[in-house]
Amino acid sequence: MEPRIIVRALAAAGGQGGGCPAAKVQPCRGDGGCGGSGCAQSMLPLHEMAEALGAAIDARDSFTREHSDEVAVLSELLAGSMGLSAAMVQAVHVAGHLHDIGKIGLPDAVLRKPGPLTPDEWALVRLHPVTGHAIVQPVGCLRAAGVAEMILHHHERYDGRGYPHGLAGEAVPLGARIIAVADSLSAMLQARAYRAPLTFDEALAEVARCAGGQFDPRVVEALSRTADTARAFFAGRVDLGTGPGV
Repeated sequence: MEPRIIVRALAAAGGQGGGCPAAKVQPCRGDGGCGGSGCAQSMLPLHEMAEALGAAIDARDSFTREHSDEVAVLSELLAGSMGLSAAMVQAVHVAGHLHDIGKIGLPDAVLRKPGPLTPDEWALVRLHPVTGHAIVQPVGCLRAAGVAEMILHHHERYDGRGYPHGLAGEAVPLGARIIAVADSLSAMLQARAYRAPLTFDEALAEVARCAGGQFDPRVVEALSRTADTARAFFAGRVDLGTGPGV
């Protein structure tokens, strides 16, 4: 699947030319302050497309199946626990589905490599947030809702040691800080060619250990508050029924 095909698909879902009716879109600042219903309403036609594209990316690697769905669901749970607006919660959910869309440009030999990556291969992997941003940015609804910026910055760290721009603290969009926690938790709970999966409690402890360094402490606190629900979701005991319009 080529990036330009993805852009066309998202644009078609979001409206003619990749835009949304002006009256229905409010630019989201990424800090939870978009309080109107316009952005949430404009996400409705995009959600299923985002979910399908996320699943397509995950399917390229047998170790990451359902990862994007897990990130989307957990991100929405965390955003809701933090008291963010309905519009922001739904934007974070859609961004969770699309956070790794930039991996569409990675060769299978890199994406599926069972051993350590070379420096050149790692440099390619680190480009995926920039590629994802470039794919999503032309789609008006996703740009206005802050989704493109969340994708661009979901590998930034709270201490400024992340990528691609080395942003720190509040300079990292809140949605990206939320997705960073959800992304890491989901990844730790999945097996990899080089390691077994962690238990939920082990992964939760690792996230807590990294609060203030890799992760925003406020997001880590939200995960602690919702840990029982998250544990049940990952164990398959509860369907959170998340997503725009659900």
